[in-house]
Amino acid sequence: MEAISCLISRRSVREYTREPLSQQEILDYMEEKYGMAVNRKSVGRNLTRLRDAGLPVFCREVPRMMNGKKVPLSLDWYWDHVLAREDLKALIDLLYFSHLPPQQVKQLAEKLKRIQIRSFDDGKTLVRNLPSAGKAADFDPVIALLTTAGEGKRKISFYYDHYEADGKRHHGRLPSGEDRLFSVSPLLIIASDDRYALLAEKDEGGIEVYFLDLMSDVKLLEDPASDTLTQAQIQALKPSDYLYCAHEIFRGKPELCTFEADWHLMTDIVNDFGKTAHLSSGSQTKVTIEIMIQPEAMKAWAMRHAPLVKILSPAYLVKEVREAAAELARLYGLP
Repeated sequence: MEAISCLISRRSVREYTREPLSQQEILDYMEEKYGMAVNRKSVGRNLTRLRDAGLPVFCREVPRMMNGKKVPLSLDWYWDHVLAREDLKALIDLLYFSHLPPQQVKQLAEKLKRIQIRSFDDGKTLVRNLPSAGKAADFDPVIALLTTAGEGKRKISFYYDHYEADGKRHHGRLPSGEDRLFSVSPLLIIASDDRYALLAEKDEGGIEVYFLDLMSDVKLLEDPASDTLTQAQIQALKPSDYLYCAHEIFRGKPELCTFEADWHLMTDIVNDFGKTAHLSSGSQTKVTIEIMIQPEAMKAWAMRHAPLVKILSPAYLVKEVREAAAELARLYGLP
């Protein structure tokens, strides 16, 4: 009977709720759910045994005086059955460091906290995350296809796209003007900074990186994948040997900035700025973009892509970039 009572006590703590339970609440639940009438001492003894046996049963202990001695009183029992507090804090931190919409981050954080106990405090009432400028797409179907190809040692085909001066997406082309259809052997999928990238072996040899958001009409082929690399060599591949991610945060109030860029930068403009960038005009060689952005961020982006970018406004930012360019020229000994 004592063993059965112990098992029922354990099940009651797990099933009832994520809230901590008093011993009386456990007694009431055992009687209601299992029709067992057990005294409070038996429940307390069983809970202590479960805890001493290494099961994730916890409680809050407060001191009380009995016969002139301090004796711990065990209150608020709960089953920490999914995640340790450190694990939960790590997952919540990942949410806040993501680029998801703030409201979604808050909702997911609250759900995570309820996995353990409702009284869990992550200490982040003042924290707000910075969402991404672009809207996250659903890459699950493509990732599933690439995983099937990689595990099944099969090739895939796809078109690799870019953006042109008309602001629209186009397939890459062959010298003949026809759309270029790629055929590769998937190796790894790399996730970083809101983007997925495929590491794949080309049919002609060599490893190349393809961003999933620029791949279209991805299909699984019956052709066997290249066997140039062994599974051990594939697992030993380091993403940092093929990609570099530099996170930057800029301070300041956004202002309306206008810049002119070579049309070949349209793909970078779409990837970096998303829908915040407005194409005001375009030709066969140049595009003019308007965007609300922190001036320091605009300056850094223009300098990074020089000489393919020219800031047109505001005037003070044009002056700053001109001075920075002159300083660079002096630094490298140019006239």
